[in-house]
Amino acid sequence: MAEEGSTKAQTETQHSQPPTQQQQQERTPGTTILPIARVKRVIKDDKDVNLINNEATFCVTAATELFMEYLVSEGLNRARKDKRKTIFYKDLASAVSSIEQFEFLEDVIPHTMTLKSALERRKEALNEEDTPPAKKQKTHRPQEDEKMDTEDQQQTSSSTPA
Repeated sequence: MAEEGSTKAQTETQHSQPPTQQQQQERTPGTTILPIARVKRVIKDDKDVNLINNEATFCVTAATELFMEYLVSEGLNRARKDKRKTIFYKDLASAVSSIEQFEFLEDVIPHTMTLKSALERRKEALNEEDTPPAKKQKTHRPQEDEKMDTEDQQQTSSSTPA
């Protein structure tokens, strides 16, 4: 009985620990880490998508996992350069700004900045919006001049007595 309790405790501790890299590589084909039902719900929230079948949902889920693994591994590389094991926001922001494939995320994961510099940027942007564009000069249109000359001639000819 005592052996059963210790075996049970070992099994529980094995399941509570995060999977090692070797365990992650041994995933069963056709399975995902992200819950497919939740991914399907996110896809259905898109108004442009009416229906999506299970195979397509699985492909989107698997692609999302691969994308996340790549982004996180790049963040981890930057953390390791700073001799850390913990990935911080700045690591992900650095990866996004330096890797061309993540360029579309620059608005979502921008570099952090101080409040002072953010306010200065905002002030500059507002000043650019408030500054009126240079006035355009009127272009000379010969057709309008001809009309005005014709109208002037008609007025002068009607005002002179015959």
